[in-house]
Amino acid sequence: MSTPGDRDDRPLYEQFGFRIARRGYDRDQVEAHISRLRAGAPPAESVAFELVRRGYERGRVDEVIARLHREAGPGRTAPGH
Repeated sequence: MSTPGDRDDRPLYEQFGFRIARRGYDRDQVEAHISRLRAGAPPAESVAFELVRRGYERGRVDEVIARLHREAGPGRTAPGH
């Protein structure tokens, strides 16, 4: 069991509950983008992930990224908004 502040070493798909969809966002692109967000280096422009077979379910990825942008602080908006 982890405590607040502990590093979570689980894969991102487990941490955020991403599911694989028939057509979804490219998994490597999503994971790279989230890693940058969590490191405090969000891109200035909106992100656009490629749609691929067996990618991450789009709705869940969009929810997580929007939440990460909100948590990053004021003045930042979710991709595409």
